[in-house]
Amino acid sequence: MVWNPVQPVQLLRRRVQAWWLARHRRSDTLVLSQRNLYILPSRPGLFFCATLLVLLLASINEQLSLGYLLTFLLGGAGLASMHSTHSNLQGLSLDLKPPAPVFAGDDVQLELRLHNGGAARYGVGLQVKESSPVEGVDRVAWTDVSAGGHAPLQLRFASAQRGLHELPALQVLSRFPLGLFRAWSVLRPAAQVW
Repeated sequence: MVWNPVQPVQLLRRRVQAWWLARHRRSDTLVLSQRNLYILPSRPGLFFCATLLVLLLASINEQLSLGYLLTFLLGGAGLASMHSTHSNLQGLSLDLKPPAPVFAGDDVQLELRLHNGGAARYGVGLQVKESSPVEGVDRVAWTDVSAGGHAPLQLRFASAQRGLHELPALQVLSRFPLGLFRAWSVLRPAAQVW
């Protein structure tokens, strides 16, 4: 029997996919909490971390007290930005209104309502997870949610073929306040569209 290196990779991919689908069940409502909210550095955030590393190495090499001060001050600002980015989405809840039927080839319009029970949230975006920017067009719908208020959000995407289809996964995201980190979560709608 010959060992095939593709089989373990496919097995691992199926297990990760099953874990992901079990973690994000289909529902038309989503409450963002620590269980379903993820955060990673953005590209500018990675450059910021690299700059901090260079500053730290230069301060160690040259024994600069003010270099240490600047490095740790900027590092603290980065950590505060990470906390603010995560808390900008935590506690929001989303409700999806069932979409109206459309003709094949037309755009499906999704209407979501964001509910905020806490402080004001800025720079909350929503996009279709499988979409990619075409010709430099940003396919993210952005909104701000007032303190203790609600905000409607509309999102469009191209319909596929005729028939009854499941809605694609939606991604809610934020880069507020400095853009160094990107927090996101996934909403897998249970509604279907004709």
